[in-house]
Amino acid sequence: MSVRLKVRLKELLQQEQGAVVREWGADWPIALVYPHLYPVALGNLGFQAVYHLLNRAPGLVCERAFLPDEAELAEHRRTRTPILTLESQRPLRDFGAVAFSVSFEPDYPQILKILELSGIPLLARDRGPGDPWVVAGGVAAFLNPEPLAPFVDAFLLGEAEVAAGPAFQFLARESASRDRESVLRYLAQHFPGLYVPGGYQARYHPDGTLAAFEAGPGFPLPVRVPRVRDLGTCLTESRLLTPRSEWGEMFLVEVGRGCSRSCRFCAAGFVYRPPRERAAADLLPRIREGLRQGRKIGLVGTAVSDHPELVALCREVVDAGGRLGIGSLRADAVDRELADLLAAGGVRTAALAPEAGSARLRRVLNKGLDEGALAAAVVNLIQAGVHNLRFYFMVGLPTETLDDVREIPRLVKRLEHQVRKESRGRRMVGQTTLSLSSFAPKPFTPFQWVPFAGVPDLKERLKLVRRECRGLKHVRVHTDLPKWAYTQALLARGDRRVGELLLAAHRRGWPQALRESPLNPDFFVLRERRREELFPWDFLDHAVDKNYLWEEYQLALAEKESPPCRPRTCRRCGACGEGEEIVPGEGDDETIFLPFH
Repeated sequence: MSVRLKVRLKELLQQEQGAVVREWGADWPIALVYPHLYPVALGNLGFQAVYHLLNRAPGLVCERAFLPDEAELAEHRRTRTPILTLESQRPLRDFGAVAFSVSFEPDYPQILKILELSGIPLLARDRGPGDPWVVAGGVAAFLNPEPLAPFVDAFLLGEAEVAAGPAFQFLARESASRDRESVLRYLAQHFPGLYVPGGYQARYHPDGTLAAFEAGPGFPLPVRVPRVRDLGTCLTESRLLTPRSEWGEMFLVEVGRGCSRSCRFCAAGFVYRPPRERAAADLLPRIREGLRQGRKIGLVGTAVSDHPELVALCREVVDAGGRLGIGSLRADAVDRELADLLAAGGVRTAALAPEAGSARLRRVLNKGLDEGALAAAVVNLIQAGVHNLRFYFMVGLPTETLDDVREIPRLVKRLEHQVRKESRGRRMVGQTTLSLSSFAPKPFTPFQWVPFAGVPDLKERLKLVRRECRGLKHVRVHTDLPKWAYTQALLARGDRRVGELLLAAHRRGWPQALRESPLNPDFFVLRERRREELFPWDFLDHAVDKNYLWEEYQLALAEKESPPCRPRTCRRCGACGEGEEIVPGEGDDETIFLPFH
């Protein structure tokens, strides 16, 4: 056991505020693991929320563990030290359950690395009574859990506030006296969002497509993915503060979940339906607490700039002399009042997400954003004193042409010209950054049927943008690696057979695994799906009608936009049921149990 690694964890713990440290043995222990580095984990508000939720549940104690950095991994292997938790520096094998919080598909391989370093059997079928329960949740898991199915005993899908505490309390009470199969069956039957892969079997057509997904006796089909009805019952803000977080000691406050804009590439806009916002009356006490601590206030959510009381929230911070942090903004929400508040709150870089350079392609995406709104937002920000801009774009989008790609640098040039024209001699943009990513189709979106563009094409498109931007003195271009976007697309839309490939990549590395696998990864990545194809994730009930998603895909191909999500008046997608109006916060039931289509 490495003394150096233990000392390192103790030092991290001493720098934190808000950690829960209890005497070992008094409560049933859960190791909550974020399969990424410590600074990234501490910047994830959902991870923090689950940590405190489980520590509030009677009879449970939750500690945290993370992926070590490269130097620490070498130390773990050299000294044969297993992965240790932060709070007690105990091995994960000592815990009753190891729960992974998974936000992104590229973190899947790290789960296998952490299990192996912890001495826990990688495959669920190889675990016995002496092994911890391996559980996984998070947005990546409830989009498509199947590539992780061979490695996970049970998934907790949907928003953790609904069932995480009661489900782990059941494990604490019953896991020692029941066999694993009966425990898992009971969990699946009685806790919303509990998906047990071992209780289901997939059958395939001769061409490799999914023919059926069958539930064993006592296992529900479909598996409902629940949501919290009233976000006011589960306020989410920073409770773990450390200078080592990727956001520093910023006090994060979640203002809402979901998004009404219905951008066709964005899974969050569909699986978090109906969109829900927290009232300012609920948020202001949390903001004031952060200000009292002297913290910078970070407002987070899928669609922060759509919050109807955003200006009032920002004004509260500014009037108190505080500093603001905010994520990507909708350009059509950035009027001069908001821009002035952001500048007064210390914001020096603003992020806007046009996603596509051409107006045609933005219509395909249902972005609902024209160039005039972009130009107005840029001018408002510059004139307010926010001189650094970041633009998010994607390449490889459905129906994209090379001319659409060329429109990215053209759009940036036109926006700079508009700023010069409107600013009348005032200071120009300090630095403009273009962040270019390769589009990977996601489940539960209208683009779940489309193929990935392919690595060679994506490389050429990224080169084209970089080449066209070379003459722009104040513009920097950052791009991702298409080969990793390919892997992301594989893990996002693969079935449980991709778990075999994931295991091979863990043992031999991705290049060799992709070359030698009897399973053709291009089948999952580069193939266009038929309308009637059964998807690996279709057994999940997110309440959004698959026919609606197909209709949206056809509208995209026709370059037609759809109106934003309006829960009080629209029943088109199915998320709000039929007839009865959904009024957040009314009624005793905090959970929306949604119908399967």
